[in-house]
Order: sequence, then C-alpha cells, then structure tokens
Amino acid sequence: MDDFEGETSKRNPVFCTLVNATLDLDRDDLGHPDRPGLWDRLVRDRRPVHRRGLYCPDCRTVRGARAWMYVFERQGLRIAAHHNPHRHGSGESDECKAYRERYVRAAESAGHAVEVGALHADGRRRTDVLVTGAGGQRYGFEPQLSYLSAASARARDAAARADGITEVWHTVDARSPLIDVVHWTRTDDLPAAAVRDDRDLLVRGGVRELTLELCDRMPGPCPSRRLGSCGRRHARWAPRPRQFDDLVRDIAAGECVPLTLRAGRGLHRFWASAGDRAAFFDSGGTLAVDADADADVDGRSEARAAAAHRTTGAVGARSRPRRETRCDRAGTDPAERRRRRLAGLPARDSGEAIWLPEAAAAPARIVRPEIAPVRPGVCSAGHGPSCGAGARLYPGGWFCDEHRP
Repeated sequence: MDDFEGETSKRNPVFCTLVNATLDLDRDDLGHPDRPGLWDRLVRDRRPVHRRGLYCPDCRTVRGARAWMYVFERQGLRIAAHHNPHRHGSGESDECKAYRERYVRAAESAGHAVEVGALHADGRRRTDVLVTGAGGQRYGFEPQLSYLSAASARARDAAARADGITEVWHTVDARSPLIDVVHWTRTDDLPAAAVRDDRDLLVRGGVRELTLELCDRMPGPCPSRRLGSCGRRHARWAPRPRQFDDLVRDIAAGECVPLTLRAGRGLHRFWASAGDRAAFFDSGGTLAVDADADADVDGRSEARAAAAHRTTGAVGARSRPRRETRCDRAGTDPAERRRRRLAGLPARDSGEAIWLPEAAAAPARIVRPEIAPVRPGVCSAGHGPSCGAGARLYPGGWFCDEHRP
C-alpha cells in the first residue's frame, strides 16, 4: 500500500448508505459495477443534503459523528465536498430571505413548480428560486440585495442562460451595477416584515410598456432629425410600475418577457408584456442578442482597461480603493455594507422613458396626392395630372363629356 501512496487520490472519501460502502470517484462505476447509473442518480438528487445518504468516513472515525457530503462534477473531475449547513445563510440578510419566500408564494399561487436553492448538476451554480413556468420554461429569481459587480452579474446570467434558465434579477437600489447589465427589477428598500406582508409590493423599475408616438404630435422636435417632424412613429418604452406578485406570475406564465434594446450607444435590458413585444416586432422593431451584446460590452471593457494601462503605465500604478476586509464587515449588517459599497455611484435607474430615434419601427410617411389647379374650360378630372380636354361647367367643377357627372 505504501508503494502506491503517491498515486492515491487527494480527494475526500465519501461513504454512501445506498450501497453501504465507500465510493471510488476515480472509477466510472464508483467501484460498484452492480449499480449502473449510480453517479447520475447521486448528482441529480435534489433532496436536502442530510437525506442523500453521503457522509465522510474520516470524520465519522475521528469525531464519531456524521459529516454530510454532496457530490458534483467540475471540469470532468468528480468531487465530494463537505456540507456546511450554516455557510449559505451566514451572510444572507433577513430581507433576502423574505424576498425568496414571497417569490415562492407568488409562483405557487399560480400553480407553478418551485425549487428553492436549486443546485446545478456540476455543483458550480445555485439558483435562489427556480420556477418551472408555462411550457416547461425555467426561470431563476435572484434577489440580489448585496453589492454585485457588473462583470459577475453578466457571467452568472450567461451561465444560467446556457443551462436554459432565464434569470430574473432583483435589486432595491437605483445605483446597483447589475441594472441594464442583466434583466432586472427594482423595488423600494423595505424591511423584511414589509416584504413578507401580503400587502401590495410595487415594482418601480425594470418593467416598461410600449407606445408608438406619431412624430407630428410630439411636443418636441423629431428624436432622429433633432428638428422639425419626420411624419413617422417612434417607439417609446416608458416605465410601468407593477405589483410584485402579479409580475412574478406573469413572468412564469410567459406573459411578461425579457427584452434587450440598443438605443444609440446605450444598451437597455428590461421586462415588458408579450403583447408589447409583438407590437414592436410588427412595426419593424429589432432586439439586440444578449450573447452578442455581452461580447460587445466585454470588448469595450477590455479596450478601456488597456487604454487605462497605457495611460497610467508610465507614471506608476493607479491608486485603488482599499478592499473591504473581514474586520470591516464585522459588526455591520448587510444593508449597511451595501450602502457603503454603492455610496458615490451614479443612479442607473433614472426612471425616464427610452426613445428609439431611428424610427425603424415606424410606417412610411403617407404621400399626399397632387392636386391639379382648376382652369376654366379645361376638364379637371383624374388623379395627378388632369384630363385636359375641353369641358363645361357643372356644379362639381369643369368636366368633359367623358368625365361629366
């Protein structure tokens, strides 16, 4: 045994009560050929960890107690990890738990299947509230009340999208970096008791409604030409406050859908009714593809970083803000830490309408017909150029024998 000590696996051993033996994660059959499909069964088990029947034999030997474990796969490597029941909730605010409970109540009231804390098969990603809506479409409701950078939000949203999950991000701060980076919603910053209450909870940001405004009737100049009127219609996406529970049910039912629009140099992500999206498409509107938009944003971010490096490289490194340490976090609640991180950032949710000045969603301008001048003794019948033949005067004008009334 000592001759092969350098070749033994450094991974945690795991004991499975289903087979009443230790599993060998290096073998495809886990060392139990009489149990085909055992790995898939263990990975797909979504019961609470303490009910899956996996524990650490070393901890059982040393401490005499069972330390529950769970298994997952990362980059082709099978891993068994210890489960800490206090880890997930240690840094979680009571407000975040309240939003999770309200998501569950709203979705279940409409008959949708709900799973809380759903862990992906590879173990690398967890969805706070996973709702299976109409047509089997899966939605991940993520109450993100703490600070989250735009890059992290974009990466997590892309990973969920690759797994077939449409993420619904929620924030309570108009300065949150995830606004317009992912599809988001926003409510006021309320205490947990107010969120848990069955009273109306108003969604103030992240939901919009479409209006096709005729340029001739707009109070200001044409958004495209910056002066006068073009005679066409412009798409206007105005904020639309919604009740929280109604919005959750509409999203799960497919009646409220995510949209990504590019207006000028800006990129906007929000939720709108399926009817508004259909009307936008019918009038010639187009959407930006999330994957292409993310690549474009990442490219611009890398270009800005490279430019900043070239600019500051000759004069030394730029001063960076001091990173928040564990000592800084001690004694402060999550809401206070969030306000500290967002202090000084500009508001990203302005509450203003989004105009599409290109007027790509507008019908063509109606061309007024040409009206020929009236001349005595000449027939004025016909569209465009008049007939021109000799005519007599009738109550309706000058007409020849062929066009007389």
